[in-house]
Amino acid sequence: MFKSTFHAHSRFDDGKEELEAYILEALKRDFKVFGFSGHAPVLFDSGWNMKQENFDQYVATAKALKEKYKGQIEIYTGLETDYYPGCTDWRKKKGIDYTIGAIHFLKHPDTGQYMPMDGNREEFEMSLEEGFDKDVQALVEAYYSQVREMLMKMTPNVVAHLDVIRKNNNNRDYFDEDDDWYRDEVMKTLEVISLTHTIVEVNTGGISRGYVKEPYPSRWILEACHDLDISVMVNSDTHHPSTIDCYFKESYELLKSIGFRSQRILYHDKWCDVGL
Repeated sequence: MFKSTFHAHSRFDDGKEELEAYILEALKRDFKVFGFSGHAPVLFDSGWNMKQENFDQYVATAKALKEKYKGQIEIYTGLETDYYPGCTDWRKKKGIDYTIGAIHFLKHPDTGQYMPMDGNREEFEMSLEEGFDKDVQALVEAYYSQVREMLMKMTPNVVAHLDVIRKNNNNRDYFDEDDDWYRDEVMKTLEVISLTHTIVEVNTGGISRGYVKEPYPSRWILEACHDLDISVMVNSDTHHPSTIDCYFKESYELLKSIGFRSQRILYHDKWCDVGL
């Protein structure tokens, strides 16, 4: 089993522990590659994004660890970048090896308020009511529309937790993934992903934090990715060293059952396919 993850959060943003604690744990668990992806600073108040004044230290710390553990594990420095009106383009920032693009917020057209899409149920309810007058279809369509805009205007290397919009939808409380309108939104988004050659991550973070029982995205979406020849990678979206490989074995088996034989990762400083 070739173990890697490129989605990890530390004390620099909303995760726990120092960067080195993740590397020490990764070595114990036989990881070949480990990528850090702190939440990039944003232009508004956020309790979980990296502060701008800590960015240089984040990059320097990861770079020092890369040198310290050279020959034992490959280490890469990335960012999970938010896409929103007027956002910073982090893709060419010095010291950054890759970006994982995400939509965590939608901007309210009237108030200018940034409404969370990846929050708890209370926050989701507030966004649904105040931003979309309780019209969940309008909210979901706005979410996927912004994902597509990000893919076309600020293409990341990897797209984060593609259907995180279902985080609070465990009992189909808000929408049904089998509805035609929902599947149409996802398929339109996958077509753009295919055109931009973006990698879709199989994200197990929602499982480790108790939100969902299967990875993002849902199996039917991964089946569509396979049909469209879209590359995937398994990521833990870890916020603590103890969860760096949560649900990895099951995720590899899921992908293999669909027909995937490899995942696309950074290895030896190149994007390449490695066997599952």
